Amino acid sequence: MEHLSYIILYDSSCNLCQKSVRFIKRYDKRQLFSFMPFGSNDAGLIVSRYGVNRQYKESVVFVLKGKVYTKSTAALLICWHLSGFWPILSIFLLIPTPIRDFFYDIIARNRYRWFGKCESCVTE
Repeated sequence: MEHLSYIILYDSSCNLCQKSVRFIKRYDKRQLFSFMPFGSNDAGLIVSRYGVNRQYKESVVFVLKGKVYTKSTAALLICWHLSGFWPILSIFLLIPTPIRDFFYDIIARNRYRWFGKCESCVTE
């Protein structure tokens, strides 16, 4: 697993998360990202290896070259590495994290209600 430098852990039962993974794959022209559903064995190894707090199962987790990012910071750093105009969204990193994460948490808490839940992972 040493070769993995851009790892995204996500909730595979969440429709919003699966759509986000498909979106990232579409704009990942350099094929930087590796994706792991939270319930997978590989994700378990990443969680243990990098000390990812279990509470972040409600969040996207982005491991970038050994450093762990969560919530809005993870999402914006992922955007930074996409092709097209998406890196411009990283300007929102200038907003203090508690403010960004306040809005992120609203979406995370309501994601199943607003976007639905699926029984199996269909992002591949």
